[in-house]
Amino acid sequence: MAKQFGVSDEAIIGLRDPASHPFPPDQKAALLLADAMTDGRGQVPDPLFVEVRRHFSEPQIVEIAAVIGLFNYFNRFNNALHMDVTLTDPDVLVRRAAEAVKTAGAVETLCERVVEILQQGRRYFWIGIYQRQEDRLVRRAHRGPARPSHAFRLGEGNVGSAGQSGVTKVIDDVSTDPTYKMCFAATRSELVVPIRGGGAVVGVIDVESDRPAAFDEEERTLVERVAALLVSRLI
Repeated sequence: MAKQFGVSDEAIIGLRDPASHPFPPDQKAALLLADAMTDGRGQVPDPLFVEVRRHFSEPQIVEIAAVIGLFNYFNRFNNALHMDVTLTDPDVLVRRAAEAVKTAGAVETLCERVVEILQQGRRYFWIGIYQRQEDRLVRRAHRGPARPSHAFRLGEGNVGSAGQSGVTKVIDDVSTDPTYKMCFAATRSELVVPIRGGGAVVGVIDVESDRPAAFDEEERTLVERVAALLVSRLI
């Protein structure tokens, strides 16, 4: 979610240790306050409270503490009830993908941006975008563990099968699917969506999850909508 609002990768990594990351002094004080309120009994050391008062007024401190406390409540409530992490709304992801199609330059850059958008917004273990080149589907971008296969021939594995048939395939349990080409031991389910344009398949989006039956109708529709956006750039 932070990246959707423009927070850099370096800043997100810095959240693990705000004291050592070069955040502005006021941001660093607020982040350390959040750590102190969240850790253990939630006691804030006197030196930290003095530092917070150097940068914020009393009303601002009350507001910051209220926000921190509210999100601590949400987290504890959700953890206690074993609630799933809320996923980004599909319409938001489609709008972001559409913007990438308009602004990204090279095909590889566009595909990298789209897989980043989808993986950030959902719980995908692995996602790749392939482009059709004659009788092969060549991977243009991916997110997730390294995968040995950079290309599939038409009809080879589920990616090649989708490229040949032009039909979306949902596999709830890859261990029972004879056409699944095993790449990751952690994969439990797979969604393969052809990218169709001009009466032919011009690419494929392959998504894998480490959870069984992870791809419901919402997930399928989301990836198919994104595939439709990519058509004009992959032909």
